[in-house]
Amino acid sequence: MNPVSIQVQKVTQPIGEFYIGSIDSQILLAITSSDVRRFTHDGDPAELDGIQRELSKQRIKELEEYVNLEYATFPTSVILAVDERCVKIVKVPKCEGIFDLQIHSYEGDLSQDSIPISEVAFVIDGQHRLAGLKKMNSTQTFQVNVSIFVGADKADQVEVFRRVNLAQTKVNKSLSYDLFEYDRVKSPIKVAHDLVIALNNDTGGPFHHRIKRLGVCTPGLKNEMLAQATVVNGLLRHLPPRQEKERSNSLFGLSGKPGPNESWKQRIFVDFYRKDDLVAIFLNVSNFFEAVREKWPGAWDNPQEGQILARTTGYNALIRFMKDVFLELAYDQPRIVKKSEFVDVFDKINIDETSLNKEIYIPGSTGQGLLYRHLKEGLEEWKKLQSDPVVLHNQAG
Repeated sequence: MNPVSIQVQKVTQPIGEFYIGSIDSQILLAITSSDVRRFTHDGDPAELDGIQRELSKQRIKELEEYVNLEYATFPTSVILAVDERCVKIVKVPKCEGIFDLQIHSYEGDLSQDSIPISEVAFVIDGQHRLAGLKKMNSTQTFQVNVSIFVGADKADQVEVFRRVNLAQTKVNKSLSYDLFEYDRVKSPIKVAHDLVIALNNDTGGPFHHRIKRLGVCTPGLKNEMLAQATVVNGLLRHLPPRQEKERSNSLFGLSGKPGPNESWKQRIFVDFYRKDDLVAIFLNVSNFFEAVREKWPGAWDNPQEGQILARTTGYNALIRFMKDVFLELAYDQPRIVKKSEFVDVFDKINIDETSLNKEIYIPGSTGQGLLYRHLKEGLEEWKKLQSDPVVLHNQAG
């Protein structure tokens, strides 16, 4: 491979100087390597080397799909460390602060090993993005902006890695979802967001002023017990998967096209999504939780600490349970299930209202799973009654 030339700008910061520029993704892949921190020697004491974290297969899979979407972007820099023996920096005439950074292999000598051009650049940050770019469509151009530290020793590399990965505050997920209000195209997250806003604004509805829009309480309101992200995530389990692919399809007017092997019995609101029938989804969710509120009014309307029904533990168990109930009641095709139908099921669930607290249903997946199992037991009782000849006769009458 020939030497690589990049026009860059010098940046000076307390840690030292580095250079910023852009490079074609395929060329970048050809000159970079990474160094995962792992044990290099067993025994006592054990020895470790490297600074990178292990690659996440799931994250790579998501990025491999994302880089081929029409709106794919990596606006933040991939950070590289390049051996000073493999770099020549030439000032560009009449361009203040602009340099031609030439990257090449190093032949080595009697005391130093050679460095092939495929190993001249070490990835300090961005290894998942680069791994995803390996599966990019070969006909597509994807330039990557880079920050290049020339001759940075291991200590400086580690300092940069730590600052990038530990010192930054992650974006509140509720805020991230709330920003979908500005999205111009349909996607499952956009639909879930719109539903959450409608539920929260539905005067008299079960979620009226119950949802913390940005993950924090709205000034002046006292009964907001559910983070927006929690409610959105619950709805997403019933909408089409592969969020980014669905968003991309919408750009081309393909949001009504079912995915491979798609079935409403797997994702109960998928047919409504394809038909743009958000009202049907809203009414099903509202009717279901109205039945919940009617079954356990004291627990649902109790904002005190320790009550779980209208908080994360209760909501996550209930939104999961909603699929089981919906499949039984809708039966042969998705439809709007009436509140009275949901009420009939909840009437057969034998969970005492006073038990809906965090001592019995402890916060987290354990408490959510226990509540879900108890709800399912009640549904099984309801199903037994539906097959009872006496009940069937009375229903027919």
